[in-house]
Amino acid sequence: MMKHKADMDQLLKQALSPQEEPNRQLNQNIIRQAKEREEMGRKYFGRIPATAMIAAAVLLAGSVTAVAAWKYLTPDKVAEVMENKGLAAAFQGDDAIFINETQEYGNYKVTLLGIVSGKSLSEYLVEDEAGNCTVHDDRTYAVTAIENADGSPRPAVSDEDYGKDPFFVSPLIEGQDPAWYNSVTMNGGYGESVEDGIQYRITETDNVEMFADRPLYLAVNSGTFYDQEAYQYDEKSGKISRNEAYDGVNALFSLPLDASKADREAADAYIRQIEEELFGGEDARDGAEGSEGSEDGAQEGGAAVQGEEAEDTGSESLEWTEEELEQKATLLDRLTQVLHPDEEGNISYSYEIEEDGAGSSGTIPMDTLFEEGETGMSEFKTISRGEKGERSYIETYTRNEDGSVTLRVYQWEG
Repeated sequence: MMKHKADMDQLLKQALSPQEEPNRQLNQNIIRQAKEREEMGRKYFGRIPATAMIAAAVLLAGSVTAVAAWKYLTPDKVAEVMENKGLAAAFQGDDAIFINETQEYGNYKVTLLGIVSGKSLSEYLVEDEAGNCTVHDDRTYAVTAIENADGSPRPAVSDEDYGKDPFFVSPLIEGQDPAWYNSVTMNGGYGESVEDGIQYRITETDNVEMFADRPLYLAVNSGTFYDQEAYQYDEKSGKISRNEAYDGVNALFSLPLDASKADREAADAYIRQIEEELFGGEDARDGAEGSEGSEDGAQEGGAAVQGEEAEDTGSESLEWTEEELEQKATLLDRLTQVLHPDEEGNISYSYEIEEDGAGSSGTIPMDTLFEEGETGMSEFKTISRGEKGERSYIETYTRNEDGSVTLRVYQWEG
């Protein structure tokens, strides 16, 4: 290893000797040469700016932070591992932004490695209710690394323990309530791989550069969906911040996007589109709690509203008791399902109403529906409309004595 260290020192010396900052291609070549000289299995942090290389050279002997940065795969290498050559090339281009910020909460360390946005970097297929697929090719990709704080390896994808402590990763937009505007409503998806005990994730959503004239964040929280308990949203100022009292991971990174790429007109149109898809219009949003893609309403195909706040949505049915539902709406017996929570405490369901083009599917954490030990019908309900808009469909969730949950769907002519 002494020879390898000498080689690295020489390479750093070569990189630091010019009076001007080395260009991107030179940095790439230096890092790639270093990798070729190292033993198999070693991973290096690539595309280091001149200032970072100086810091590494000065602090190499004693700085844990500087040395730790070398252990991660670069964003392009993460894309290569996931066999996405187009995205790997994008992370080698001039539009890629490298952040490499680490935050530690509880038993985990989360590092935002980098982000890139653009058209035709990779293809993302979106399937509508009719089964038709469209390509969304203007996307944002963020690469994160998640580690166990104690240094133990994260479970491999093939391990039984993989996925037992899930994480939700999403860009957030200042001025927009993150309970409604997150990866789920922004056509999000992700790929994941575990390399050398580090869990890498590429999160993709619709391109957020249109919002670059305002603060943007990347949130990483414990759980499968956005958790409103993890963050605080100030409705007056629009600011988003961490809930310091949250018991879990609630990392929040600032995204330093190029403000010149903002497009206020496109951004406003995008927000209106999401509002239309979620609520059927902006007015239906007022006062509603829970959302598609949040821990308080993780579902597809309907607005999620909880108990006392329902009146503001104009959907009186969401305030009805079980007895009132029986009187004012029609129970669709054929859609009734008995659901059993999985190991993570989530229930999943799916159904279609072919004659009206309606239907719903989703996964909901049990603790968002019921208090511990609570039985009976949850105050949480969801409502959706058929394609013709003549009927509404109301979902209710009832916890049984054996811990199972009965899903009932009611049809309401309203």
